[in-house]
Amino acid sequence: MPHLFYGTAQNGEVIFDEREAHHMRVVRLKEGDVIEATDGNGFSYTCILKSLKKKTAAAKIVKVEEKEKEPTEKLSVVVPIGRWERTRFLIEKCVELGVDEIFFHKFERSQHEISLDKAKIVVREAAKQCKRYLFPKVSFLEKLEFSGNVITLDLDASQNLLDANLEGSITVVVGPEGGFSEKERELLRSSTTIVSLGKKILRFETAAILTVGYIALKKQKI
Repeated sequence: MPHLFYGTAQNGEVIFDEREAHHMRVVRLKEGDVIEATDGNGFSYTCILKSLKKKTAAAKIVKVEEKEKEPTEKLSVVVPIGRWERTRFLIEKCVELGVDEIFFHKFERSQHEISLDKAKIVVREAAKQCKRYLFPKVSFLEKLEFSGNVITLDLDASQNLLDANLEGSITVVVGPEGGFSEKERELLRSSTTIVSLGKKILRFETAAILTVGYIALKKQKI
């Protein structure tokens, strides 16, 4: 399988950091090899590797192609900060399933922290693996304030996801392991559409992956 590398385009070259240089050495690239790179902003660069050092690499650009554009209808997901191994898995799957924005929110019952830098590295590696050229944005959401079509997952909801309105841009809100607090539930019920995924209690990453996967398939984002 051809490899995709991430770098910054400048002055007719793509510059790669230490992580990418290490990847190149692992797959036994050498100077003069033709490689493909992306800047994470939707562009593909066909390049000739000029230099490969321990902490950096550079390649001459011979072809530029815009592979992906910013979508007019976005799929966003608000997820709790959970255990890192589970959160990492969720990030990977969101990238693969075409999510455009990933927001981390510290709910009242959240018990963990997360580094945005670590999350962005996971986004990069997952995007390279599935050959995604436009990387999803990753950030913190400080307040549960929304507008537009927002869907909140709640086991006690009377409406099922299968019956929800999926028109336009959609934001999916997924609660923490301990569930929403009463204050959060009241706020979300007043500003979002509450839906259920069925009768089973799902882990937060399972609920998020199932929901965004269903929406992505319906909206042909995969």
